[in-house]
Amino acid sequence: MIGLVYKDCMTLKKQLTTLLMFLVVYGALTVTGVFDVSILGVLVAVMGMTIPMSSVALDDAARWDRYAVATPAGRRGVVAGKYVFTALVIVVSSIFSMALMVVLSLAGLSEQTLTENIVVALSCAAVTLLLNAVILPFLLKYGAEKARVISMTVFVVIFGGALLLENLWDKGMVLPEIPAGLVQALPVLFCSLTVGAFVVSYFISLGIYDRKEF
Repeated sequence: MIGLVYKDCMTLKKQLTTLLMFLVVYGALTVTGVFDVSILGVLVAVMGMTIPMSSVALDDAARWDRYAVATPAGRRGVVAGKYVFTALVIVVSSIFSMALMVVLSLAGLSEQTLTENIVVALSCAAVTLLLNAVILPFLLKYGAEKARVISMTVFVVIFGGALLLENLWDKGMVLPEIPAGLVQALPVLFCSLTVGAFVVSYFISLGIYDRKEF
């Protein structure tokens, strides 16, 4: 399974490097005031969505799965490799993004506080993990080409819904009051939900892949 993760890293080495450079470029643009620092967290979501899909697309084009399931790693290793690779991409991009946010905050180049920027980075990472929990089973079942529409739909619904709520909030929409204790526990609850959904998604994908014919 580790070998399969390494294969994905080497195959997408150029794309991973390019996307990390995008983070640096956008970080520089935030210094000039073109973008808000929170754009770096959004880029984490973009990377976390596009890279796993690119990995599956390349495997489909090379018909890699037919060979991979015949190796000692087997079907379980193929599925585990995709999930570990996806989590690794999200963790590395989040750390990189958070480091840039911290530097910009300490340099006084961000309107948000250091704590707020860290929360934004962690929230984007958690949302990206949740998105992949939904999308990965479709990717492994249908392949990247057929699952692309599903991926875009999920992405638009979640982020479009978030923007709609923000717009309604700015226009004075009153939300139900949440108890203070629950508000403080929300980050922990959300992270637990996200990790739990990712684990459940893995077992769903494993069941799908066990029945898949090549």
